[in-house]
Amino acid sequence: MTGRVHGNGDERSELIASEIRAWLARRKLTQGDLARHLGIARSAVSVRMSGARDFTLVELMEIAEWLDVTLADLLGPEILRTRRSPRTELVGAGASEELLRLDSNQQPFD
Repeated sequence: MTGRVHGNGDERSELIASEIRAWLARRKLTQGDLARHLGIARSAVSVRMSGARDFTLVELMEIAEWLDVTLADLLGPEILRTRRSPRTELVGAGASEELLRLDSNQQPFD
């Protein structure tokens, strides 16, 4: 894993960029301010904000800290809803709670 938040056909990248754009507006900041904070060229921020290139996880963490929001706030509800936990899928498939509470020393049946 490279530490990049990859888009789903760039849809996720565009959603993330849209959330960042909204947070910048709320804080009355510009893409130039963001570029200076990240120490990258304004054109590099522009490419990321267009969804053509993904923000790295480190960049997203730095942006969230700079804007004084959580990473979850920065990513927004649409991105967070796309996350699926394997445990959630087990429960959704009808797995019992007993299956999910196996103790750490459980041995397989022969």
